[in-house]
Amino acid sequence: MTEHSIVLLVSLLVCLTVIVIMAKLLPAVGRGYLAALARFDIFKEMLDQIMTSARDAEQSLRQQRRGLYDARKRIRAVTKGLERRPS
Repeated sequence: MTEHSIVLLVSLLVCLTVIVIMAKLLPAVGRGYLAALARFDIFKEMLDQIMTSARDAEQSLRQQRRGLYDARKRIRAVTKGLERRPS
C-alpha cells in the first residue's frame, strides 16, 4: 500500500466512524427535541389557562368598578341634594 492509499483508507474509516456515531446520536437528540416540544405544549396550555382566568378576573373587576362608580355618583348626588336643602 502506498502512503496515499493509507491516508485515504484512514480518512474513510474516520468518516465512517463519524457517520455511525451521528446515526446513533440523532435519534436520541430527536427524542429529546420531541420531549422538549411536548413540555413546551404543556406550558403553553398552562399559560392559556392562566390567561383565561386572568381575563375573567379582569372583566369581573371592571364590572365591580363600574358598579362602584355608579353608586358613588348616586351617593354624591344625594349628598349634594341634602346639602342644598335648608335646615
